[in-house]
Amino acid sequence: MGDDLPAPRRAPESAAADRLARALGPGYEVVRLVGRGGFAEVYEVIDTDLQRRLAVKVLRADLPWSSGTISRFKQEARAIARLNHPNTLPIHFVGEANGLTFYVMPYLEGRSLSDILREEGPLPVARALAIAEPILETLEHAHRNGLVHRDVKPDNILIEAGTGRPLLVDFGIVKWVDGPTHHTQTGFIVGTPLYMSPEQALGKGDVDGRADVYGMGVVLFHMLTGAPPFEGDTSEEIVSRHLHEEVPVGSLERDRVPGWLSDIIVACLEKRPDDRLPGAQAVLEAIRARGLTEEQRRLGEELKATRSLPATRRRRWRRSFTMAGAALAVLGTSWVAFRPEPEARPGPSDTAALPIVAPPRHATLVVENQLAAPIALAIGDTDRTVLPGETMRLTVEAGRPLDAHWAIVQPSIAGRLLGLEVEGTIATKAVDGELRQLVDAGVGDTLRFAPTVVNRTRRPIGVAVVGDRDSTDCRCRISPGDSLRLGYYLFSPRSAVRVRNDRGATARYDALGDRVDEVSGAVSITVRPEDFRSR
Repeated sequence: MGDDLPAPRRAPESAAADRLARALGPGYEVVRLVGRGGFAEVYEVIDTDLQRRLAVKVLRADLPWSSGTISRFKQEARAIARLNHPNTLPIHFVGEANGLTFYVMPYLEGRSLSDILREEGPLPVARALAIAEPILETLEHAHRNGLVHRDVKPDNILIEAGTGRPLLVDFGIVKWVDGPTHHTQTGFIVGTPLYMSPEQALGKGDVDGRADVYGMGVVLFHMLTGAPPFEGDTSEEIVSRHLHEEVPVGSLERDRVPGWLSDIIVACLEKRPDDRLPGAQAVLEAIRARGLTEEQRRLGEELKATRSLPATRRRRWRRSFTMAGAALAVLGTSWVAFRPEPEARPGPSDTAALPIVAPPRHATLVVENQLAAPIALAIGDTDRTVLPGETMRLTVEAGRPLDAHWAIVQPSIAGRLLGLEVEGTIATKAVDGELRQLVDAGVGDTLRFAPTVVNRTRRPIGVAVVGDRDSTDCRCRISPGDSLRLGYYLFSPRSAVRVRNDRGATARYDALGDRVDEVSGAVSITVRPEDFRSR
């Protein structure tokens, strides 16, 4: 029962939705209002011919619009259509009909970064950078195409459910860098005060990509500390702090943000655009290069600590240090080498006692996460997060034993973890060349499945996952229009999902075998009113 698309049904009882349905025509069905902003509404729509879910952004019909506002809305669509990047949503088409102006794009199931930060608080450095780097790549792509976003903030960064892919959305106040200047007026302030660059706050007309660098600096600060750097009771107070106050570096130190990353954030948040990192690509390069430089610093300190060790061990550390420096040089990174005092040459009596030590050989561990959830990967003292669909390559020492451990990051609700723990080890006596590890739903030859339940009814529902001998109640309520990932469970031919609404009516979804993805174990279950039977 159920599939990924809502069953055809009557459009919502709202004049705006009915009007949009008439504007789109008979090939589309308006399902629900997803969200409403100050000037536009977003609806979920079904393309009944191609059987795909779409999102339609439409100027609100209850407000009077000038020709300039309509032109700006179309500009947003043109800006998005001009981009071709995996971390943006493409535009299918732009339309004007029945007195409405709208554009159509794919429907995205997921949460905004703002929602995640509100629910989870500060993010670990690895997770924050896993979100920031693709968004910086997207901004660089936009800047190369002559576009400045000008409203980079957590509300405009969406995290796709299942894949964890971050997407930059809402180019509603985008500026054409290489186009006519009349698209935005000097003195007209656009942006969100909490994330707004000083030049935007001053209403300057020459805003460029460095404003997005500033916004990304604020977003990074927020992700790592749990709050933006400058807050206040009014927009005027917030803007004044952006203009006049120094970045509160103490908050970064309190949350143990690495010094090199704190320096990059401060460089993004310089008041004058000329003092900032010059573009999104420069921020990316700084993150990647400074991360390597930090590793070099660590090796350098370890080298200093080995001066009292025997000569052969000192030489081994020097070779490791030199190789780290060579890696930085290959990447074109500017770095300052640690220069320990030169080691005295051994005398004739020492030479016979010193064996020749070959430089350490390196191998590669490649971990591919094909699950529908992130995994935490631990190798020695190092922890990494590998997002769904992501492949991580790690350099390890060749010829040495490898013992790594991974475990899924379980979803949670109200502090309770959902589903079962799923974990595994990656162990070998010696790594040589490239060792690939595929992490999928068949861990230990036992298939697991991960249901996502989508509530397409008008009532809250509770969910239980049924197994061979028992059932697991998630003890949760899924509101109308919402969805919930339930984590992983052991799969058998008798596995099922049972839902109950607040009136006691139940629905059961059996025969999941044909629908469970054999690799990821993911299965989506859409609950509709007609699926229920009375108690």
